Amino acid sequence: MSISVSGGAGGMGARLQDLRSEAGLLDAAGDDVRRWSGSVAAVAVHPDVTVATLLCPGEVAAVAGSVAAATIGVNGLLVVSTQLEGTAVVLRASATTYEFVDATQQRVLEALQNAAGFTLGAALPFLAAGGTVVALGLGMSAVSNPVNWPALVLLARDVDLRQAPGAVMGGLYDNPWLLERLTGMAPGMVQGTTWSLGTLLGGPLGGVTVPYVLSGGQWPTGSYEDAVGGLVNAGGFFGMFQDTGEIGVRRVEGDFSGHAPRSVAQIFEEQNSIGQVENWGQVQITQVTQPDGTSSWIVQIPGTQPWDPIRADNPVDVTTNLRLMAGESTHMNHQVQEAMRAAGVGAGDRVMLTGHSQGGMTAASLASDPLFRDRYDVRAVVTGGSPIARFDIPASVSVLSLEHEQDAVPMLDGRENPDRSSWVTVGRDLSQMTRPTDPENPDAAQPVVPRDVGAAHGTGLYAETGALVDSSTDGSVRAWLDQQQSFFQHGGTTTRWDVTTP
Repeated sequence: MSISVSGGAGGMGARLQDLRSEAGLLDAAGDDVRRWSGSVAAVAVHPDVTVATLLCPGEVAAVAGSVAAATIGVNGLLVVSTQLEGTAVVLRASATTYEFVDATQQRVLEALQNAAGFTLGAALPFLAAGGTVVALGLGMSAVSNPVNWPALVLLARDVDLRQAPGAVMGGLYDNPWLLERLTGMAPGMVQGTTWSLGTLLGGPLGGVTVPYVLSGGQWPTGSYEDAVGGLVNAGGFFGMFQDTGEIGVRRVEGDFSGHAPRSVAQIFEEQNSIGQVENWGQVQITQVTQPDGTSSWIVQIPGTQPWDPIRADNPVDVTTNLRLMAGESTHMNHQVQEAMRAAGVGAGDRVMLTGHSQGGMTAASLASDPLFRDRYDVRAVVTGGSPIARFDIPASVSVLSLEHEQDAVPMLDGRENPDRSSWVTVGRDLSQMTRPTDPENPDAAQPVVPRDVGAAHGTGLYAETGALVDSSTDGSVRAWLDQQQSFFQHGGTTTRWDVTTP
């Protein structure tokens, strides 16, 4: 089973960085050659040459000609320096042009997705209302005619509505491109639906005022973060998505000596462990003591646990999900930092932040926080199934993102991860995972993973993908793993911290 890799040391971003580095070298070489040209030109006016003009003018003229050829001739030093610096300009312009075109394509795609989402969202309430009327009319017409009754009985017998959700999930699983487009359109759909409902309830004025009031003034907007923020604000009118809670953590009793991760696979095995119901609301922190006595720390943050939109005692919930997607700092962010303080993570210590799903978003949010980075030496972020492309993680932080093609969650931000030397994205197509069903027929096989986008999000599968990362020979992956060896040494000490409200 293979993985696909983008970004990192072998990615396009690294190649563009190489272009700029090469341009810098050529610039420096051009400056050196220009200085040499000045030194050569000085020979023609050297006092000894000037004095010799009266005694041997022919020879002096030959020297002057040679100096001119060496400096301003066809292959002279000034020409060479100009060529070097001109090449440097072209290389820089090529890198900048590529980045500009790529960024422009991204902006155009997002604008089209927003427009398509708004249009679809605006049509949904009208289609639903019209469809209900049409369906009711057709139903009454069919029922009113006794001739149709036998056919209706057979139809009712053959239709199994319980299979409808599975069919939808299976269709999305088989067509991940459709899943990606739908998630990219989601913010626009929310805005369009709100406008349409407002229009149905209050006419043209309602179509403007209702979404504006519900979103807290964040409507209309082309910003993904503002669109999600508007949804959070609307929920607030009904007591939902309130990011409340007291700062404070408690150490979890128990022996966690066998839980220090020493590989990417083991990172996600531990993410799976803290994601179990009996371990809800726990952050795991591992201290790895280095030969020089300093410490490296692996901070592991769980994914979404309760899905109740009204906050209870566990901040690892849907409220944190939405607020992170809106670009906000959350109560969970503060709780993770409190757990780190309680565990003894010192100022300036090396830190790796890991997380599955929402946990990866919290990790990315912390790594994007300048104040957090001022306190800790954030070296790495590891995520699985997390939509983190929109977080402003600096190039000084090395990122490893694992994403399954059939997993909807990492697509929720509607944007591809950056392709740069410090960010490696590993993809895996789960539809290729099959097991033979007939020993005599090697072509007969069935999928190992259920055709369900939810199953594709599981931490167990991400642990398997992590094992493929650990054994990969890809240059970008190997470079990332080599950089993080200080975190994967033997002898780590692991503690867990309860971040729920007492």
